[in-house]
Amino acid sequence: MSEEPLRFAVIGVGAIIFGEHRRGLEAINARVVAACDIDEGRGRARADELACPLYTDHRALLADHTPDVVAVMTPHPSHAAIAIDCLDAGCHVLVEKPIGVQPGEADAMIAAADRAHRLLAVNFQQRLRPEVRGARQLLAQGCLGQIQYAHLAVTWTRTAAYYRASSWRGTWRGEGGGVLLNQAPHDLDLLCHLVGMPSRVAAWTRTRLHQIETEDTVSALLEWPGGASGLFHASTAEAGHPATLEIIGTQGRLLLEPGAVTFTRLASDVRDFVVQSQALFDSPELIPEPVALPDDAPGDHVAIYRDLERAIRSGAPVIADGREGRMSLELANAMIYASHQGREVALPLDRDAYAGLLAELRAKGKPVA
Repeated sequence: MSEEPLRFAVIGVGAIIFGEHRRGLEAINARVVAACDIDEGRGRARADELACPLYTDHRALLADHTPDVVAVMTPHPSHAAIAIDCLDAGCHVLVEKPIGVQPGEADAMIAAADRAHRLLAVNFQQRLRPEVRGARQLLAQGCLGQIQYAHLAVTWTRTAAYYRASSWRGTWRGEGGGVLLNQAPHDLDLLCHLVGMPSRVAAWTRTRLHQIETEDTVSALLEWPGGASGLFHASTAEAGHPATLEIIGTQGRLLLEPGAVTFTRLASDVRDFVVQSQALFDSPELIPEPVALPDDAPGDHVAIYRDLERAIRSGAPVIADGREGRMSLELANAMIYASHQGREVALPLDRDAYAGLLAELRAKGKPVA
């Protein structure tokens, strides 16, 4: 591809998140050739700012234009249909999180990208945070030894007014889930990005404070193929707990917090220590280790757009493609399914079984205005 500015179309241009995407578009000197939003009034104002035509149907946009890239920031229940249409039209696609509502949709999007030989990128910008990149580098170097345990806890406090503001929030028809599909995808993605995809899940989804159909709180037990276990907890009905991810291995402990990563090395691999030590009660010495963090990417939408441009021009992979983006969605769905079935669930998740559960939940829920 030439070094001419990439030509973008924006679908869902009236979304609140567009402001972050605009910074990314400007950072790579992208040319926005068309915009789309089903709310013509809201979309018109943005299209006028961008000096591009506005469409209220993405199919009409694709009939008139063939942009290099389409950025999709509509509500996630529409992601799959729009992204597949754009990929089939020959466009690369950047889609906001989560990639879709259920893994079968993600499967279809990935297949469309493979068929079209185009990139399907998912906007998981937190992967590019310096502390996350530093943690991933430590793990890649094997500094923790064999991972034994992971624990991620986070609160995303939301008010009743937040849920009243839009009729689709907190509904099975409008979102396909609660905290797991709206607030926690970044957290689930970081867990999968750093530790890998679990193989078994047991979970409890509950609606504790909010008057909504879907869950406002989830607690889950996780197991990974290598034998590691873990805990995950997220809630919009609690407060005071910023995201913390702790990963423990046979050679040390890693703690990831907003803006910081801490690594504590064990003087001896615990697998050797427990066999060789003659003491009845003892533990290897804990040695704090400095962690050098990269400073070339802030972990925001600008970094995502620069990463996407690099991938398009060089043929390199993006930081989070469709297959990577599917992991957090499948894990969220597995937690919902495990809770509703009252038993642990193996991954990969049975697509048909989950689709059946979601259809039942939607049928019982209220229509979305």
